Amino acid sequence: MGNAKTLERIVKNATHRIATSSDWYGTPKPTTIEDLEDHRYFGKMELLEVLAPKIQKELHRYTDLVEDDLLKRPILSANSKGLGVFSFDRAMMGLYKIPLAKGASALEKYVHGLKIELGKDKATTVKKTHLYFENRSASKPTLTLSLLAGANANIKGDALYYVGIALALLTEYLESCHIAVAIDVLLGTSFGVHTIVSAIRVKPFEAPLDVNQLLVLGSDPRYFRFNGFKGLIALADYCGLNIPDGLGKIDDTITTGYIEYVPNTLLFNQSYSIDRAVKEVSRILLEYTKKVKTR
Repeated sequence: MGNAKTLERIVKNATHRIATSSDWYGTPKPTTIEDLEDHRYFGKMELLEVLAPKIQKELHRYTDLVEDDLLKRPILSANSKGLGVFSFDRAMMGLYKIPLAKGASALEKYVHGLKIELGKDKATTVKKTHLYFENRSASKPTLTLSLLAGANANIKGDALYYVGIALALLTEYLESCHIAVAIDVLLGTSFGVHTIVSAIRVKPFEAPLDVNQLLVLGSDPRYFRFNGFKGLIALADYCGLNIPDGLGKIDDTITTGYIEYVPNTLLFNQSYSIDRAVKEVSRILLEYTKKVKTR
């Protein structure tokens, strides 16, 4: 019942903010409660064009990683172990038939000829007749990125937009370097002695990035400060907790607690300005570089 009453207050507060034309939900400002309830599309896509050049400067510093041994693209090479894709061109360079022993019977000659037809009694002077991929461990590198959605109440609505856009641009770059990226959006809060977090996989490794879905769930004040609040209330209810009216706060206990349970991820910290978002991109690249070097 405590959570039900908190939900009622959230809707009542949203109605009041709409009536007073508050910019708490970012711009453009919602005009009806339905604008919040039905919000499914990120309204600041034009910011992609604003952030892209700034982030691109950071990315250019790391493009050489693709060419060196750290993030080298898979290279096709040959081996002599008889495993992999057979290289006919290499084999034909020195292919010859195994001679039949003198005095062979008609049956042995027939069997020998049959084996040659079946490719049995053939050999080659070229050792490396089969193909394989070099640096196999680096041929399909992966990276899981996590983004904590939302912000505390004192942060202006428009400040929430940047972090998701920066993450989307970083993901596009990493996958252009043949690094498979998965993205989890974290919905969490801390109150009293409790910290609750829910991880939403918005991009599996094998799937293309849905930019709108990432930005709405992870970086949209209109979505987080209404439907996201409902999610926090539902999460508390699922955990058997009464969430306070203020829905708790976002602090370091959320991210540190999550990293303890999911250590193989890099956390994209909240960034409420363009410059901070760009710095986060640089930090993630540096941390990923260190992780790859220690493998």
